[in-house]
Amino acid sequence: MPYFSYMKTAILTTILALTTGFGWAQTAESSVATLDLHITQETSRADLAEMQQVMRVQGVGFRYDLINWQDDLLQSIRLAVRLADGTLENREFPSLSPETDIRILLIGQGEERVFCVGVDCPE
Repeated sequence: MPYFSYMKTAILTTILALTTGFGWAQTAESSVATLDLHITQETSRADLAEMQQVMRVQGVGFRYDLINWQDDLLQSIRLAVRLADGTLENREFPSLSPETDIRILLIGQGEERVFCVGVDCPE
């Protein structure tokens, strides 16, 4: 378990460092170029708050509720992710297993944009 916790922290720190730099370089009219976050059973309240900050810097709204933990493992969550252009994705995950990997993916802009919130996002 400590290895997974360390890797999760390392990945989130790297994403925060990269996306924060991208966020400062963009103007208010531009949208996010890349966002790739993962929520698993190992995700903590602090991780969710950090993801919310990363997305806020990028101009992406992120809300969550109906969260439940058991033995420090995330058991359920409901998400809402809103892009600057008003595009909204709502998803509810009433039961997470150790294999569950909820992905928040945003790549590109305009017609070529890929935006996915869920467990079946493209690689």
